[in-house]
Amino acid sequence: MAYCAECEIRFLTHPRNAGRQNLRCPFGCRRHHRQQSSCQRSTAYYRTAAGKVKKKWLNARRQVPPAPPPQPAGELQGMLPAPPACAPPASAPAPAPAELRPEVVLDESSVAHSPMLPYVRMVVSLIAGVAFTCREVVHLLWRAMRQHRIGVDRGGDYLLGFRHQRPP
Repeated sequence: MAYCAECEIRFLTHPRNAGRQNLRCPFGCRRHHRQQSSCQRSTAYYRTAAGKVKKKWLNARRQVPPAPPPQPAGELQGMLPAPPACAPPASAPAPAPAELRPEVVLDESSVAHSPMLPYVRMVVSLIAGVAFTCREVVHLLWRAMRQHRIGVDRGGDYLLGFRHQRPP
């Protein structure tokens, strides 16, 4: 048995904790102490020079458009690849207004040359938080559209399988 350092409730603990005075009970004091310690650690970190730079960058990310991250020092500088550009060629004529079609046909070549692809790429990248290339977006669309619906299976297959297990 041990006593909680916060609320002084007696609780069962492992024998190796015998004599310890800094234990917290599992009824909320342990979690509260862990949260307080985490808050103190982060406060101490954000008061250092490196923490102030990082916090300034994190706060700037909330602005539109996001600020670039701080430059890495030494040998890491220049090792990060630039995100690939996905823009229609400048010589291409302006696309005609889109027509609404009731059915969705996903042909990989038509999607790859669609004027909507850069927009879809931007939206997917913002939602996922990861930069995607146009080719990756086309592959993701192709995989998502080839999935079968849940309701495709007929109910008769289940009954036929059951009848074969227990014939009349």
